[in-house]
Amino acid sequence: MKSFKNIFLLSLIIDLISFLPIFLVYNGGEMRDMMIESMGIEGLGQSIEGMAVMDTMAFGFGFIGAGYIASLVYALRLKDLSALKAAAFILGIVHLAWTLPDFVNFAKGSAGHPPLAFMILSLVPIAGLFYVSQNGIIKSY
Repeated sequence: MKSFKNIFLLSLIIDLISFLPIFLVYNGGEMRDMMIESMGIEGLGQSIEGMAVMDTMAFGFGFIGAGYIASLVYALRLKDLSALKAAAFILGIVHLAWTLPDFVNFAKGSAGHPPLAFMILSLVPIAGLFYVSQNGIIKSY
């Protein structure tokens, strides 16, 4: 799977799945309660200021996710091999920077990380983007 288009589409799908919980948390409900409970901060759910911070955090992270998704959609439109390689490498770095804190928290035993399945899933776009940045080919469809 050396095609840029395949890796960009795979990354796009995984990013949509990965950022969906952030949008659900921002809208409140059970997902928000589960995230607050998993943080292990006593009294956070009853704190008006704490909930305002949670809403702001989810709002900001939602826009970061939208930026990732928009970048991948734009990268799908590129046709030049060198531009595709550069875009894949930059997107790989950005994805790595986004997921690295989760792995650091997991290694430290902290509670501030998503479930392990999502963490493993987040490695797929990173590996794919770095791979095609070095070995990618342009397929004509």
